Amino acid sequence: MDSHFLYLAVNLGSIAVPLLLSFDKKVAFYKSWKYFWPANIITLIFFIVWDVLFANAGIWGFNDNYLLGPRILGLPVEEWLFFICIPYACVFLYETFKAWIPGEPFKQWGKPMVYGMAALCVLLMATNVGKHYTFFTALFTFIGLLVMIRWRPHWLGWFAFTYLIILVPFLIANGILTGLDFWQYPIFNSTPEIVTDQIVWYNNDHNLSFRIFSVPVDDTVYGFLLIGMNISIYEGLRRKA
Repeated sequence: MDSHFLYLAVNLGSIAVPLLLSFDKKVAFYKSWKYFWPANIITLIFFIVWDVLFANAGIWGFNDNYLLGPRILGLPVEEWLFFICIPYACVFLYETFKAWIPGEPFKQWGKPMVYGMAALCVLLMATNVGKHYTFFTALFTFIGLLVMIRWRPHWLGWFAFTYLIILVPFLIANGILTGLDFWQYPIFNSTPEIVTDQIVWYNNDHNLSFRIFSVPVDDTVYGFLLIGMNISIYEGLRRKA
């Protein structure tokens, strides 16, 4: 495969199966598109603004060797697609778990997870003021968690369960983006300078410089915010319908 299609391939590979299975009779996720797409667009706007500002500041960037070429607001079209394809796959899985798993397996764990993440975000903000990726990811996630705590949504257990499950495919997709041969790096390492084959690169002065394979550990909080924001707005719209 031409290397310029790699980022596009990651996006399409993430959404292909969820999109096809959206028409499964038991899940019927296509019936929830009227809630998902507005939620996704609102979330996309927030993350794109953030992305543009950080890319312009050199906090992260993109390797042209793995891109098609066209850019919008300075971001590769593949980056825009990332904020559509990954959330679609995750919200689809969230609905699939609810449809196929009886009960609510993490019913008792939703609230502790929210408070635990909030405490982690406070710690990250307090100890990483000058590291913009770490600090602002923690700040935005903390604000989102405060909304969750006030809102007390009934779906926290399902969200906690889904987040833990999707960490695996999320790390695989992000692993490819941050290091094409990501599995060849140590599972846990603090030597980000050894990663040289990335589609998306990071300025390590602005993150924790701690990696899971090639993935900045900060991405696990970033992913929590990305998926949590999609699901929160999605569920909010559905509740009002």
